[in-house]
Amino acid sequence: MDSDRLITLRRPPVVSALPEPWVPECVDLDEVDSVWQSIVQENPRAFDGEILHVLGVHRNGTGGVVIHVAPCAYRFYAVQARGLDCGVRTLGAKAITRSGDRILLGLRADWVMFYPGEWEFVPGGSVQPKDSPTETILEELSEETGCRAIRTPVPLAVAYDPSAYAWEVIHVIELDPDATPVGSLEYDELRWFEGGSLPELLTPIAQRMTTLVDLI
Repeated sequence: MDSDRLITLRRPPVVSALPEPWVPECVDLDEVDSVWQSIVQENPRAFDGEILHVLGVHRNGTGGVVIHVAPCAYRFYAVQARGLDCGVRTLGAKAITRSGDRILLGLRADWVMFYPGEWEFVPGGSVQPKDSPTETILEELSEETGCRAIRTPVPLAVAYDPSAYAWEVIHVIELDPDATPVGSLEYDELRWFEGGSLPELLTPIAQRMTTLVDLI
């Protein structure tokens, strides 16, 4: 997979899912279990639920993409942050959330798995097998900010984040001018920024998302 890939969209992506769970064949499963238990001991919030592993992303010739996925256990993704690469590339959803000329960013808490202490666009999260990327981003908006979008989010692009082992469907979300985000445990701070004055310490995927700000 190309770490520089950012595919702009003219229509929503299609997610094509296999029914059978995906299990890595390139790692020792006992080692996975051992590393996972150490993660749980350090972070009791860790939960071995089901996520989507991206098998491939292909343009469909109509201004969109088809994302081929299979369900997989979260533990196979989580242990990769400890250097045990299981080959999992999860499907996530992110958004550039705006209110007028302002754009919402969050400072990631120090306990999170990837990019602690760095700023990112809010919201974002893993796509669950039962949800579409757009449904996911609306759920994450509610959980991470307490706000509601004034219209259905629009998918802008699909991008690969090699540092977080994730393919992200990037949306634009519009909030009411009076919206007041309340924050969540994942962020030490939520703050509005003008589009031309974003913070310097951005996550790698957020840096790439800045190229989309002028398109919205």
